[in-house]
Amino acid sequence: MLTYYDALLTPLYFILILILLIRWKRKHYSHTPFGKYIIPCFILKSFCCIFLALIFNFYYGGGDMFTYFKFSQEIWTATKANPLLGLELIFKPVENCSLEAQKFAEQLTNSGQPYSSIFLIKIAGFLSMFCFGTYLPIALFFSLLAFLGTWKIFLVFYNEYPTFYKPIALGCLFAPSALLWGTNLLKDPLCMFALGLCVSGMYAIIKKKMKIMHIAKILIGAVILAIVKDYLFYILIAATIITFIILFKSRNSLINIAFRLLTFVLIIAGTSWIYLNIGKVGESVYTNFTSSTQTIQNVQASLIEEGASGYIIPGINDFSVIGIFRSYLLSLNVALFRPYLWEVTNPLMLLSALESFLILLLCAYLLIKTKFTGFFKFALQNTIVFFALIFSLLLAPLAGFVSFNFGTLARYKFPMVPFLYTYLLVLYADLKQKKINLQNSIKQ
Repeated sequence: MLTYYDALLTPLYFILILILLIRWKRKHYSHTPFGKYIIPCFILKSFCCIFLALIFNFYYGGGDMFTYFKFSQEIWTATKANPLLGLELIFKPVENCSLEAQKFAEQLTNSGQPYSSIFLIKIAGFLSMFCFGTYLPIALFFSLLAFLGTWKIFLVFYNEYPTFYKPIALGCLFAPSALLWGTNLLKDPLCMFALGLCVSGMYAIIKKKMKIMHIAKILIGAVILAIVKDYLFYILIAATIITFIILFKSRNSLINIAFRLLTFVLIIAGTSWIYLNIGKVGESVYTNFTSSTQTIQNVQASLIEEGASGYIIPGINDFSVIGIFRSYLLSLNVALFRPYLWEVTNPLMLLSALESFLILLLCAYLLIKTKFTGFFKFALQNTIVFFALIFSLLLAPLAGFVSFNFGTLARYKFPMVPFLYTYLLVLYADLKQKKINLQNSIKQ
């Protein structure tokens, strides 16, 4: 999918975006200690974008990114014939477009792609109007969206821990997974942009900045997540609700008591409803879940037999309390700490394995230093870090459970990387700062 046009146009678009970012930095962040991270981060992300495109083009011989690009080219072809036809294919369902426009969308009409992919293809088709239908320039704009999303998340953490801006930048902006998988024409960069909108919008409302702009950001981000990867949308809602329930506090003690009582009543009512209706829906739910888990296990096993970088989570058909908890821990382990170094079979896996190994060492160090319970108590001190931990603990095991191989896993777990890594690094920085403060107090 890469042509000579990519070699010609990519430097031009890279310079154009860089100029825009430099102006943006000078206008908004020239007097901040963290503004210096904007340009290096985007430069690294751009190189990762090109690197990943080259790897998939020449090493793997294809991938989802090129499939999306191939279908988006029909929109570009229609645009060249008549810009109105291209716009028609973008803003209307293909089946509702004119016959003249549908002539250019033969593959798009018969692709069988889910709407989430069609949505992505239409965005790529829109960008292709300004990028002359060339892959890498389009991919750079997707990378820019991911950067803007992670930047918004960075600002949220920075506002809570301004003295720890260096570790926050490392976790949000410069984590290898964030740099590599937040690029190219994929769903992941778009989802990271949407998460940035939602998290920054919700944070502004928490800080009592109830403006239409912040509500609009939440709505736009939520719609994108619901369309592109709806499970991220549900996990975001679940993490927000759990954070609100656990950390809700009011100056009025009666309100606190009423809220806890209401939460308790709702939990009891929900549990009772499930118990009373389990006879009606339990069998079908059990059958569907068993079928799904068996499919996952079969696919994983077949990938390993074929020599692919797959893995198996044993005991996923055990629906006992112990079995479910065991599957959760195994899935969490896969998402956070695998592939192990001895499981590496290709260059991209080596990068993932090295990163996972470092996270394993960091987690082990923090659990020991905080005597395990302190690792989780730290989250109770702040709404943002609590949300970050809950979001990560919900998404990571899901990614580990449903991924068929380590390549897919790297993409599925990518949205939780800025949250979990920042949590770990902020906790590490906090421990280090407390140690310094203790040493200074002893000296005095």
